[in-house]
Amino acid sequence: MEELLIFFIGMLVSGFGTVIGFGGGVFMVPILIIFFGYNIEIAIGSTMAALVPASFIASIFNLRDKTIDYLVGTLIQLPAIAGTVLGAFLVAFLPVFKLQLLFALFVIAVGIAMLKPKKQKKIDPHAGMMYRLRRVPTSFIRKNRAKHLAYRLNAGVVTTLGFVSGVMAGLFGIGGGFVQTPMMIKLFRIPAQIATSTSLFILVITSFTGFISHFLLGNVLWSRSLPLIAAFALGALGGNIFKQRRGKLSNMETLIGIGLFLAGFGVLLNLVIKSEVGVGFSF
Repeated sequence: MEELLIFFIGMLVSGFGTVIGFGGGVFMVPILIIFFGYNIEIAIGSTMAALVPASFIASIFNLRDKTIDYLVGTLIQLPAIAGTVLGAFLVAFLPVFKLQLLFALFVIAVGIAMLKPKKQKKIDPHAGMMYRLRRVPTSFIRKNRAKHLAYRLNAGVVTTLGFVSGVMAGLFGIGGGFVQTPMMIKLFRIPAQIATSTSLFILVITSFTGFISHFLLGNVLWSRSLPLIAAFALGALGGNIFKQRRGKLSNMETLIGIGLFLAGFGVLLNLVIKSEVGVGFSF
């Protein structure tokens, strides 16, 4: 009965994570620990194992739909790796618990702000600091001919914010997916379908490396992992079918706002768990 319940919850978490580009790990680990009594290392290992096929399946769909921006994914992921290393190093020198608490509250606040109805007002797309930054040297225009989309980016800004997301991942023990997706949409003005697909493509790499690490540490127990792997795979499949049938989701920002609120709550739960067992999670 417990495995069946984990399977059902895993499908829902993975499906939702696939739609909004987060993956779902930041939601699933606290659920496994709090409601099913998993050891935190086993919960992380099981979730990492489940994210590998789920992110791969999602990326296969997105590859076919031609919605992955590989250049943006590379510009974010490579500096994020260096940032993660620096963030892990800074843990020894900064008041991490207080910073994590502030970060979790900030994520929740951003999620609530995205959920609030927006007043109808005309916004000049050629104004603002980010518009000016996107036009300084190293700026370029990306075109997605399959979806008839175009957007201007600045390589320096994208790389810098990718590095910052990596620092947060290493410092706070969380994954960068729920930071990178809204960052691409709100700051870089990348269309939501491109941003979510690119975020899931990045997750293929990060989840695989995380899975290998936890497998070598003995944190992947196949009796615990296999039901969750199947659940996440089916959830990713269902999430992609849902996106294809619905087409362009007009309420994507609302869904991401819900995801941010839940992710911030998940980080708060991580603080409670970590204060009891002395470890954190990163995915």
